[in-house]
Amino acid sequence: MSEYENILHKIGSFGPFQRRVFVLVSMFETPAAWAMLLPIILHATPDWTCSGFGHNNTSSVNLSEATNSSSLMVNKCLPDGMQCPGLQFDGSFTSIVSEWQLVCDKSKLTKIISTIQMCGVLLGALITGQLADIFGRRKVLFLAYITMLIVSLGSAFSPGWQVFAALRFLTGGLVGGVMVVNFVLPLEFVTPSWRTFCGCVGFWAIGLMTLALWGFFLRDWRTLVMATALTGLPMLLSWRFVPESPRWLLSKGRFAEAKVLLMSMADYNSATLSEEDFEQLHIYTKREQESLVEKKQYNYLHLFKTRTMAKHTLIVMYAWFVSSSVYYGLNFNTSNLAGDLYINTFTAGLVEIPALIYVIVVNNRIGRRWTIASLMILAGIACFVIFIIDLTGNMESMQILVIVFAMVGKSGISGGWAAVQVSSAENFPTIIRNIGIAACSMAARVGGIVAPQINQLNYYSKALPFTVFGSLALLCGLLVLFLPETAGKPLPDNLENNIGKPHDTDMAVNLENGHAPAEEIPLNRL
Repeated sequence: MSEYENILHKIGSFGPFQRRVFVLVSMFETPAAWAMLLPIILHATPDWTCSGFGHNNTSSVNLSEATNSSSLMVNKCLPDGMQCPGLQFDGSFTSIVSEWQLVCDKSKLTKIISTIQMCGVLLGALITGQLADIFGRRKVLFLAYITMLIVSLGSAFSPGWQVFAALRFLTGGLVGGVMVVNFVLPLEFVTPSWRTFCGCVGFWAIGLMTLALWGFFLRDWRTLVMATALTGLPMLLSWRFVPESPRWLLSKGRFAEAKVLLMSMADYNSATLSEEDFEQLHIYTKREQESLVEKKQYNYLHLFKTRTMAKHTLIVMYAWFVSSSVYYGLNFNTSNLAGDLYINTFTAGLVEIPALIYVIVVNNRIGRRWTIASLMILAGIACFVIFIIDLTGNMESMQILVIVFAMVGKSGISGGWAAVQVSSAENFPTIIRNIGIAACSMAARVGGIVAPQINQLNYYSKALPFTVFGSLALLCGLLVLFLPETAGKPLPDNLENNIGKPHDTDMAVNLENGHAPAEEIPLNRL
């Protein structure tokens, strides 16, 4: 166990000070979730009609309910080359679809905008992660957060979908940046035994649930965007209560500042630290800084140095890809489900909570592999049930059952992603762990980019996106069983060590309950 973790144990593994930091930093997730998941509501299509169609200029044909006896197919738009003289939306709510008439040949633009947003997440997470390592977690978190609110607010005044898409790209990048730091910062204040809790529990699901309430009460999309951005401003008042990470201060050789912060933490938790504790910490910190020289000799190719390591790397990267693509795919597909959009969105957030509780309860008891596998297989089966319902031709008559299984799938993938994040760092040797997690993070970003494209299959069949998501999740649930079980075992430090097997080295970490070492922390679920 590192000297830093010895200090944390004496201060309190998850004492009042850490709880305060955890709650305050986690609260950033709610406005971030609003900004990230707004497309669920903003891209929804209100009921619409084509006025003046046909020989009778006064006639009004409902294109979404046209019968086979008319010149239109059921749930189809006008044939190619034909223009509707005038589109009319029912007015129950507005969205970018009704604002810029993104229907029929323009309907794919909403998926393109979602893809552009997810590309921003990829770039933003990569850039912000580096900035947080250079300039500190706290400064970068608050800077990315306030910029996110400003850009999101600006998107409410977009004159056209092109400007809106560009601002969504920036919003996605800033959300990605906020969530990278938001996830890492609290974990650097706690011991490994609390890392599953801090990594799984948060206010992201609360953000999704409250987004449904925002949408229900604010039916104008521009007002909705402005409200969600402005409501996030009070979080900036937490600046004085959220300290810099003591681990980051130590990594930068700023020992005096770290010492003051740790003493403040101890005082707040009614604990006592001795000068001997700090002397040992100082020695340990110097040794860790010297080890960084060795780490710089490694690159992404070392993730595939041996056949076994390559297999483990590819499986873990695939798990991140699946988690992201299915999670965001099911979220963005919520507007395509039958029933009330706002109830469905609220439920989509609510079902995440029991899955996260499940991970917290069983992750250390049944092991990483079976926790992930059980949740991925649950998500896959739930999605495939929708495919089976479609094969029976009862999609329309069994819409409630479709919604139920869609939400079960959403719950499974939410918990599965949380479990994947907790276990990922345990599958890479210490010397290349940061590189391994970075590779997994990039795989997740690619999954988020692909998700809207999979949802475009809804044009051919409403069950087709679920079939693809189910296939991805089931395959992931099976593949993770080929990973070594790492729960309760010290992690490998060198490339020569077998992953997941105990060993004795100077850098070996005595994990509590099988968690990753404090030095290497999984990234967030963006």
